[in-house]
Amino acid sequence: MRYIRLGICMLCVLACSAKADQFCMALAETYYEQVYCQLQAKAQTKNLPPFNQFKKNSDAVQASLLKRPAERNGIKLPLPVKALPAKVSSPAVVAPVVKSRTTPVIEPAPIRQRTIDIGSQDSATCELLNKQILCAGRVYTLVGNKANHRLSAKALGEENKMALSVRKQESVECYLAIVYPEYIAKMCEIGLCGVTMTYTKFAYLYQDLQIKGLDFPRRFEMMFGFLKKDKASMGVSEAVSIPAGVSVNDCSLLTESRYACDYQGRNYIFDAQ
Repeated sequence: MRYIRLGICMLCVLACSAKADQFCMALAETYYEQVYCQLQAKAQTKNLPPFNQFKKNSDAVQASLLKRPAERNGIKLPLPVKALPAKVSSPAVVAPVVKSRTTPVIEPAPIRQRTIDIGSQDSATCELLNKQILCAGRVYTLVGNKANHRLSAKALGEENKMALSVRKQESVECYLAIVYPEYIAKMCEIGLCGVTMTYTKFAYLYQDLQIKGLDFPRRFEMMFGFLKKDKASMGVSEAVSIPAGVSVNDCSLLTESRYACDYQGRNYIFDAQ
């Protein structure tokens, strides 16, 4: 009996690990982590540590680990730049998430704490009850991932692009406020509302790509392509839950019909009903 239980535990560990690695690109918070996911998709991570261990290394170590497999696969790998991470505030009054390692990022312009002012909803008059945000008679319900049979016929097709807006004359702050709701909308469109990046992580990745001289919309288009392929071949759980500690103060109104709540580094999306 003891050995049977041990075997069951081992199977559970393996199953959980497989599930965690299903959507590698959704978990990538830096360019080097995206490169790891590219290599994983090509089955080129044989000599690399598991993704969750890889994430714990400094940029310098990550670059060293990725150098040879990236070269073999023709993936551009800019060298890390020694710099302190910039603290990026979310669009609402949410404490910024600061990564534990020193990741080279820049802040081209200050990203101040603010609320994205869209529509007339005021979160100060709202309340979060279980899986719903109630605002002046309007109800926003927590949404998660969706199985492929519940998506539009073209959602996972090659013609469906993320197509983030290209930055023009806007400040970084305004630009990110434009493209973040676009990113969330496309992730939900392919049934991955439950694994979106918080605004803080989204802005952090923007800065990481900028300092490495990479095209932000193009990298997200590449990421979207990988996610669509993974989603087409892998199942997802549609179960949704939210920690008891989340409050409406952790939430930002992204569009008139969507809230995003950032709690302890995780994102929770609520859509109007």
